[in-house]
Amino acid sequence: MILIVLVIGMVCVAGCTSDSGETSPTATPPTAVQTPVPTTQAAPDLVPPQPTDVVPSTQLVAVAASKDPITGDITVTFRGGKGQDQVDTLKVVVISGAGVTTTKSLKPDSKDVAVFRVDDGEATRGDDRVIVTVSYYDGKSYIIYDDVLSRN
Repeated sequence: MILIVLVIGMVCVAGCTSDSGETSPTATPPTAVQTPVPTTQAAPDLVPPQPTDVVPSTQLVAVAASKDPITGDITVTFRGGKGQDQVDTLKVVVISGAGVTTTKSLKPDSKDVAVFRVDDGEATRGDDRVIVTVSYYDGKSYIIYDDVLSRN
């Protein structure tokens, strides 16, 4: 009798722990689908633009920079200003999205331009950083323009 009880007990226990090969379905939580949000930012290799220097009001000069929406070429134009007669040099640096750095000079004459061409590898059709530094006869230099230009 004890033997029968033991056998029945073992069968019951074995039945509870045996693997029938079937798995019970488990509910999986729904996965949220995220829609990418377009952002505007500098190319990964470009350092973001920095704030420009504060130039004394008697030495103020201005430049304008633009990127052609079709070709991607960059044009930097000297616009003049109160301090135009005190300018020794204007240095324009373009750091292309491809990592190429090109430096050109601007004359302190109104409407003088420096052009950076995509076909020459000086600019790209993507994002390019433009930095303009002005140096005065008194030996002081200031960054007067620092921005990332894109074709948009």
